[in-house]
Amino acid sequence: MKPEYKPLKELNDKTLKYKTKVQVIHKSSPQQSPNKPRYQRLLFKDDEGFTMKGALFDSDIEKYAEALERNEEYELSNAMISADPPQHASRLNEYSIIINARAQISPLTTNATALGPHYQAFAIIPRDPFNTELKGFTLSSTTSIRIITNPEGEKTDALRTWYVH
Repeated sequence: MKPEYKPLKELNDKTLKYKTKVQVIHKSSPQQSPNKPRYQRLLFKDDEGFTMKGALFDSDIEKYAEALERNEEYELSNAMISADPPQHASRLNEYSIIINARAQISPLTTNATALGPHYQAFAIIPRDPFNTELKGFTLSSTTSIRIITNPEGEKTDALRTWYVH
C-alpha cells in the first residue's frame, strides 16, 4: 500500500504509512541529557501553517546532519510519530516526528545558501520555541571603539549618498 499524503494536523501515534510536505523552521544544536541519549530538536511546518515538533536521537543525529536543513522543504514519509509525555507536551502539538532509519526524506528545495554564509538581522531570527529561559549575548572587541553620533566630512557624505540609494 502506497503512503497517503496527510497534513501534519492529521498525524498521530496511530498513523503508520503516510507522506507529508514540511519545512524545517527550527533545528537546535545536539544536546545531552543526564542519563539519557543525545538528542536534537526540530520544528516542522506544513503548507497549512500547522507546526509539529521533531527529534533525532544518538547516531541518527550524524546520519541526518546534512539531510535536514533549516528553511528547506522536504517530503517526509513513514517517520515514527510519537505521543509526547505530559511533561513534554506543548501548545504546538501533542505529537512529535521521530526521525530514524524508518524515515524517508526527499528534498523539495535546493539549499542556495550552502555556498556561503547567510546573514540575518538579530530582530528577525526566531527565538528557540523549545527554550523558555531568557538568554542574552555579549559582543566584545579587542580594539578600542569610539562612536561618533553625527560624523561630518567628505567620506561620510559619500557613505550617506551610497546608503540612501
